[in-house]
Amino acid sequence: MPHLDGELITEREKAITALEELVEEMERRNRLLAEAGVTKLSHYNRKVGPDERLPRIWLFHDELADWMMIKEYRDAVELNANRLGVKARAAGINLVLVTQRPDKDALPMQLRANLTNRLVLKVADKRNSILVLDEPGAERLLGRGHLAAKLSGEGKIILAQVPFATEEEIQELARIVSLAHHRPNRSSTF
Repeated sequence: MPHLDGELITEREKAITALEELVEEMERRNRLLAEAGVTKLSHYNRKVGPDERLPRIWLFHDELADWMMIKEYRDAVELNANRLGVKARAAGINLVLVTQRPDKDALPMQLRANLTNRLVLKVADKRNSILVLDEPGAERLLGRGHLAAKLSGEGKIILAQVPFATEEEIQELARIVSLAHHRPNRSSTF
C-alpha cells in the first residue's frame, strides 16, 4: 500500500533488522525531544516548524507465535520489543504484536510486562486469559469482535465491541486510503 513505509516483511532477518532500526529511531527521537525540552511527540511537533515535525510510526507484527518458536528470533524480539515497550510511545512509535495463539513462548513474561496496552479477543481458556490480561474473563467473550482491553492507567478491564469488516470492505478502505495518499496538498501528519 502506498501509504506504508517499506514493504511487508516476511523474512526473519529483515524483521530483526526492522526492529533494530526502530529502536535506533526511538533513540534518535528521544534525543530530539530532550533537546527541545519536551517529553512527548505531540509537544515536540507543536514546538517545531512544519518541516521538522515527526510522524507517528506503527509497526504491526502479525503471527508472533509462529516467529517466536525460533530461539534467535525470540531473543531479538524480546530485546528490541522490551526496549520499545519502555519508552517508544512517547517518541511516537507504537508496536502492535498480534498472535492468534497466546502462550508463554510467544508472550514471555518480560515482554508482557513492557506491553502496557493489550486488546484481546476471545481466547480458548482461562489460562490464556490470565496470560494475556493477567486475569480471567477473555475466555467468556462472545466472539465476532467482542474484546477485552487492558489499558495503561485504567484500573479495570474494558469490554468493547469492534465492527466486523469483510474482505471487500477492507479492500475499499485500502483504495480510499491510497487515493487520499496521492491527493495533492495533503497534510504531512497522520
